[in-house]
Amino acid sequence: MKQYVIAIDAGGTFFKSAIVSSEAEILPGSTLTVPANNDATPEIVKRGYHDTLTAQLANARAAGIEISAVAIDTPGPFDYVAGVSKMAHKFKAIYNIPLRPWIEEVTGKLPITFIHDSAAFLGGEMWHSPYGDYKNAGGVMIGTGLGFATMHDGVILRKPDGSPLYSIWAEPYGGDGKIAEDYVSGRGIASRYPGGNVNAKELERLALEGDTDAKCVYADTGRILAEVIKPYLERVEAEILILGGQISRALPLFEAELTEGLVGVKTLRKITKSQRLEVSHMLGAAHDCFIRVL
Repeated sequence: MKQYVIAIDAGGTFFKSAIVSSEAEILPGSTLTVPANNDATPEIVKRGYHDTLTAQLANARAAGIEISAVAIDTPGPFDYVAGVSKMAHKFKAIYNIPLRPWIEEVTGKLPITFIHDSAAFLGGEMWHSPYGDYKNAGGVMIGTGLGFATMHDGVILRKPDGSPLYSIWAEPYGGDGKIAEDYVSGRGIASRYPGGNVNAKELERLALEGDTDAKCVYADTGRILAEVIKPYLERVEAEILILGGQISRALPLFEAELTEGLVGVKTLRKITKSQRLEVSHMLGAAHDCFIRVL
């Protein structure tokens, strides 16, 4: 029997949500975006959850379906078992506040699961995969930060606390106390442009228009990313690498260098940008929920 969950992608600017079925279908008309300011007070964040859940329960009633659980994807650090944020860089207002009671005020005692955003991204990409029958995979998210997750034999690899087994964002790189995210992220890419005063999107435009410095920055991004992730892709015998986040749209600008840098990963057969960029997190959160509690 088909089941349905409310899946929420709780990022830093918006709560994006949808009703997702156990067959990886998004209920038509259920995709919803609610503002969720990083600097908001606890009351405003709580209202964001309440507004999201209330609207989705109404969508379910209108469609004549029953909601079985709530699945939430969120960045870390986070206690994914207890449902408590440990983030000091995002949603500071809800640090150490249990979120389950807020959700239960609207949903009652429905099961609730929490999953790291990188794990959700890769899980959502691989659930009923549009790429082919791969069991070992790596997923990289490049946006405001640098996220990474891996899968082996169809299972997302995670630490006991629910975070990805291999984390690369804080990996030392380049000396002077810098880390991988200082190079491979929106701000990291923009900071390496000699002309200065541009963001990564503007830099992409410049590169496409033929700006030599901009093209070099993106080429270097591919080389750096390959160097950082190669050992982990080898460990999991990755067959496919999927790139997400807004910077993944610029993959053609650094794909050749990324591919060259990963030549030594003998199992790797495909490098691709996401085909589900807008929904992969919600799909991954839902899939994780179906596996764990339904």
